[in-house]
Amino acid sequence: MSDEHKGHGVDSSGSASTPLDRRGFLAAASTGATAAVAGCSGIGGGGGDTIKIGGVYLLSGVAQALGTASANAAEVAVEQINEEGGIMGQDVEIEVRDHGDNPQAQVRSLAQEYGADVMIGITSSGVTLASAPTIESLGIPFTITDTGTPFITEPDTETYGNYYESDSGKAAFTSNMFRTNANTSHMTYGIAKFVQEEYGAMRVANLGPNYAYGQQCWDYFKAYSEGLGVDHEYVASEYPELEAGDMTPQINSVLDADPDLVFTSFWAGDATTFISQATEQGLFEQVEDVFDTIGADPTVYKALGDTTPEGIHMSGWYWPTAYDNEHNQAFLDAYREEYQDDDTTPNIPGFTGGSTWASIFMYKKAIEAAGSTNADDIISELEGITIDDDPRGPTTIQPDTHQANAPTVLGETSFDADVPYDGAGLVDTRTYTLTRSESKELLDGSGLGPGI
Repeated sequence: MSDEHKGHGVDSSGSASTPLDRRGFLAAASTGATAAVAGCSGIGGGGGDTIKIGGVYLLSGVAQALGTASANAAEVAVEQINEEGGIMGQDVEIEVRDHGDNPQAQVRSLAQEYGADVMIGITSSGVTLASAPTIESLGIPFTITDTGTPFITEPDTETYGNYYESDSGKAAFTSNMFRTNANTSHMTYGIAKFVQEEYGAMRVANLGPNYAYGQQCWDYFKAYSEGLGVDHEYVASEYPELEAGDMTPQINSVLDADPDLVFTSFWAGDATTFISQATEQGLFEQVEDVFDTIGADPTVYKALGDTTPEGIHMSGWYWPTAYDNEHNQAFLDAYREEYQDDDTTPNIPGFTGGSTWASIFMYKKAIEAAGSTNADDIISELEGITIDDDPRGPTTIQPDTHQANAPTVLGETSFDADVPYDGAGLVDTRTYTLTRSESKELLDGSGLGPGI
């Protein structure tokens, strides 16, 4: 794999910025420390008395809050399943590890030493793409719950080029990897569609993190806008460094271009930094609207407190009040009960929560249908499986791409949102879904793969 490909994504060596949750998911990247939530004390993996799930997330640095939220959701789902009798009468155990400096070693260790029957992850697109060959070689079912890049669920190498064989390739599908979260392709389509319907053509500027994700979001937004027939005037594009302490030069450069709309792709700590500094620079008063791809998370709003501007549009793969169904309510109730007395963790799930919860219940259904923990049998069951217990409503894993047809959420920031912390949340939420055929038509001529 080329150095360029290895460099896509988040550096996992960032220092921790907020306390971890009380369940003790240790985020010491240098030690590779682990945290286990055991349904029983028996030996798991390979047909033992316990079904084992391995998880790999960023639990330190810029994405600590996201990775921890995913680990929390997975833990609560495992506890729920064990309370209901486990899987095929067997208890379920989960061990979650930080990516650390060598995520591939963590993946191999979970598979070969811990004995994971199935696995979940990964917080970073770059780490996912770099780890995919290792995951494929292990042959264990691996479900992505947090990763944005469309490349990992794009199988058409003939049209889009093989990511692993060409620096320009965009198709990185592997046979034993699946995804339950909507990806960047879905997310940017939702924003482009909203802008088309509500605003039409505008003067648009971009602000995003200076690595592959930021560039991908901007490329897909422009391609979908063109496919939808919207002739925006693109007036500026700036990329502050990941975890930049000062974004004001880039914010002021964008303001100098006099845009009507600002498109951003900041998330986690970078979303907090951007919103805080953009507020100080008066950006939100000088433009008609600001859109963000995956910044809509309780940890962002809690950190900002009363400084979040109202009326801007932010997206996520999940928002707790966007879905009115029994499975979402069960998820919210279980999560709230687990974390209601925890001062370090908002007791509502983050934007990765729905896809992570869904992945655990998807494995339950697949293992029970297979009647075993044989990897090939589980993979076969996962292709085309419908996740009935998904908080976002029933979703199906597309058999050819291994991508769930999960929706994205776009909402408006407001202090009237029902949230259990001092800060804003989302109201007037809309959800968007997209089929592969629709995506291909809209992206035609852009060279970008749907990943759907």
